[in-house]
Amino acid sequence: MATLDQLTRLSEPSIQGAQRIKEIVKDAEELLQQSQHDHKSICETHPRLAFLIVENQSQLKLCRSLESNLKKHLADLTATTQLKEQQADDLRREMKMIIELLKSREVVEREFRSPHPPKDEGQAPLKHTLYDHIDQTAVDALETRVKECLEELRSISKTDSAQCTLTLKEISDIDVPMAEDISVTWEGVESIGGLVAETQKAKDEIAQDLHSMEHRCDQLRDTIRDLEAEGGVLSMDDYNVLLRDTSEIPGIVGELQEMLQEVQRRTDEINVRYLQYNAFMGENSRAFVAVARIADISQRYVETVAESQGRYAGLMTAVDAALEDMWGLVTWYRQFHSAYDGLIGEVHRRRQAQRELLSTVEDMRARLDAAHVDEMRMRAAFVDREGLFLPSDLCPFIQDPPASFVIEEAADRGRFVSVQSHETRLLDE
Repeated sequence: MATLDQLTRLSEPSIQGAQRIKEIVKDAEELLQQSQHDHKSICETHPRLAFLIVENQSQLKLCRSLESNLKKHLADLTATTQLKEQQADDLRREMKMIIELLKSREVVEREFRSPHPPKDEGQAPLKHTLYDHIDQTAVDALETRVKECLEELRSISKTDSAQCTLTLKEISDIDVPMAEDISVTWEGVESIGGLVAETQKAKDEIAQDLHSMEHRCDQLRDTIRDLEAEGGVLSMDDYNVLLRDTSEIPGIVGELQEMLQEVQRRTDEINVRYLQYNAFMGENSRAFVAVARIADISQRYVETVAESQGRYAGLMTAVDAALEDMWGLVTWYRQFHSAYDGLIGEVHRRRQAQRELLSTVEDMRARLDAAHVDEMRMRAAFVDREGLFLPSDLCPFIQDPPASFVIEEAADRGRFVSVQSHETRLLDE
């Protein structure tokens, strides 16, 4: 038979086991609350974090593109202005060369009209060159227009380049946090929810074991109390059953401690994700603010230079138009110089043609004169020989002199009229 003392000794491990299980349950509840808190925070953070990740990547890419475009704009601004200045310098050299060429080409032919008024007797005439026939005022006006436009272009380019450089410096000074890449898929959030559910299940199982242990302790206390009241003893079979159950308590507590360790592991895993979400959310929030600052700085630059860049574009158009006009003049002056060479040849050709025409006319005049003399002689011989025997009314004009021809020069000294007889003119009339 089991005595009361033996039963009392059996109750002590049960009470200690129940106390330890209570501590395990308390720890499990605290870990469960922490897991639930972390899971709830992750669920609330996930939509905002997922949005920030996608938005930040898109906006950061846009800002990098904007920064690249600003650098290109800065380089283009300087290069474009320098290119126009180089084009203007090249054109001025071309214009200077062709003008010097026109100044050096003297006009000496007598047929050409000089713009210089005749000098008084005894004074040497002014040198007549091709340059006297161009409009230097138009050239000066175009060069002045180009010079003024280029000066304003340089001023705008200098001011806007400085502003662009300052803007790029402000952008480069902004630290855009690069968040560590972690998985923020909803499947990941659901897996965390699964860990919380497993923790909840483990906590419930531990609480159930605590309830069983407390029930066992209550039974032992009731049995001991009954034995004390009745002064009886417990059979060895019942005692052995209680003894066996009591010997299993350390194993049960050990299993529950292992379950608590698993709960702790899952809680730690959830907490790591919670901390990662918070850190990643903070980094992405700071990145969002930094990107917004870059966008704001870039927008301010665009607004600042909008007016000046509009004027810059207008000036570029004006410079291009003036340079095109100047190139037109350079081309015309070159053709003018070339055409003058052709003009010299044409004048010489016309002189030669004039000489040939005059030679032909003189030859014809000599032949006409000789023919006229022969005709006069032959008519006079006929009248002397036969005229006395011919009645006057038979042929009234037999006594007329032969027809004479006149070669007239037209009002234009370079042209000649056809030879026409006096008789032909009378018949035409």
